[in-house]
Amino acid sequence: MARKQTERMNLRMTPEEKKMIFERVIQAGCPSINRFVVKMCSEGKIVSNDALKEINKELHYQGNNLNQLTRLAHLGEIKVIDLSKLLATYEKLLETIAKESEKS
Repeated sequence: MARKQTERMNLRMTPEEKKMIFERVIQAGCPSINRFVVKMCSEGKIVSNDALKEINKELHYQGNNLNQLTRLAHLGEIKVIDLSKLLATYEKLLETIAKESEKS
C-alpha cells in the first residue's frame, strides 16, 4: 500500500546547498528528492560531540588572546612574545581533535 503524503515542509537554503543536495540525491540513486530527504532525516546519523564543543570554546579563547597580543604588538606596546604556551595549547587541542575524530 502506498504511503499517503499529506504534510508539507518548506525549507530555505542557499543555491549552493540546493545544488549539493541534488548531487547527493543523484549519487544515492534515489528516485526523488522527497524520498531522499525523508530517508536522511529519519534514518541519517547526527553526530554531536561534547568534547569538540569544549575544544571550540578553548579555540575561541585562544583566538581572543592572539588578537590582543597582535593589537598590542601593532601599537608598539610589546616587542617580544613568548608563544610557547600558546603552541602547547594548540598541540594539545590538535591531539584531542585527532582522538575524537577516531571515535566517530
